[in-house]
Amino acid sequence: MTDIRRPALRYTADITVEDIDGLAGFIERRVVLLREAAARPGGEEALVGEALTHTVTALTGSAREVLGTLAGHAAEATGGASGPERPARAAGEGDAADAAHTGGNDREVTAFDEEFEELMARLSRLWRYLLTAAEAWSHLPDYDVVRWRLDGHLDAEHEARARWLEAGDAW
Repeated sequence: MTDIRRPALRYTADITVEDIDGLAGFIERRVVLLREAAARPGGEEALVGEALTHTVTALTGSAREVLGTLAGHAAEATGGASGPERPARAAGEGDAADAAHTGGNDREVTAFDEEFEELMARLSRLWRYLLTAAEAWSHLPDYDVVRWRLDGHLDAEHEARARWLEAGDAW
């Protein structure tokens, strides 16, 4: 993690690769200490450390993959380099594939929206698992309590989306 403290993590969408790697690095530093404290190689502490390392590596890889997929979808939806630009159409024109590709302009849940929400839910779960792995050490001074936290705000996208849609705004 950098020396620059960013604002508090409020939404799953705020989670960055830097957050994921920082938390994984924090856990790995604790595991190194655990392994060094092991009474003997291959003992309980060493086995626990190895299992935790494998788990955190898998969680980190999966979370980075989800972030990459989300970034690709965002670039595609905005006509970025990941996908071809499509001409703007009036509401109701075009086919379902165009709506799913662009994220749709109507208020119906499109395939794109559903996939995006599924990816966000998956990222939230992976983040929770990483936080659970670090929980025992959350009292230490190098634990970033502002960024590495879990509270009800991480799932607030659904609440925010509902408020925007109720107000008649596009999401």
